[in-house]
Amino acid sequence: MDTASTVKEGGRERSLERTQVVAEALMLLNEVGYNGLTLRKLADRLHVKAAALYWHFENKQDLIDSMATTMLLHSFEQTRPPSQNWRDLLDWVAHTNYQTLTSHRDGVQILVHANMSQTSMMDGLEALVRGLTEQGFSGEHAMASFFSIIRYTIGCVFEEQADPRKTDPRAERVHPVQRDPERYPYMNKAIAPIISKRRENPQFMFELGLNIILDGIGKGLEAQKA
Repeated sequence: MDTASTVKEGGRERSLERTQVVAEALMLLNEVGYNGLTLRKLADRLHVKAAALYWHFENKQDLIDSMATTMLLHSFEQTRPPSQNWRDLLDWVAHTNYQTLTSHRDGVQILVHANMSQTSMMDGLEALVRGLTEQGFSGEHAMASFFSIIRYTIGCVFEEQADPRKTDPRAERVHPVQRDPERYPYMNKAIAPIISKRRENPQFMFELGLNIILDGIGKGLEAQKA
């Protein structure tokens, strides 16, 4: 049950619930970014005094933890893997995580600064590791596979969200190697189809790298079974 605190507003009392605070914090994040997110700004948005927030959160870290959990649990509860096959499971984890982090401004900053050891998150990881071990993964390989996927996803999103060219209208849209194909013949040949495919699917490079990782995980699984 979501505990509510009571605060004064214009001489009247209003109830402030934890879920409401987290939802407003996520909206504020989209407006001001991670560095601009403060408890004072959140309190102003909710039209309450900052002290009212401490009824629900010990500090900003506690709020960040709740924001990360809410983001991830909402996304994973809304989707399901196409099958319980290990590759489908890990592919689903990667894509759901990617979509979650890219759907919020600085979403990756929230995740990397959060303490993800909450029971609800551990329950999800337990189910995933169980599913992998039942298909022949050792415990070590299952955990390493999960963290490889998660860290790859975080790295991709971090690079995307930190790229200054996305917000700089003066940024050049032509790739540097395309300006001098004689100097960079191999790169120019390699990058041309990638640029074309990214126009059709902005996630193309993410998915290409993900499949390389999944292929490697599969090779490791074959070696364990041999």
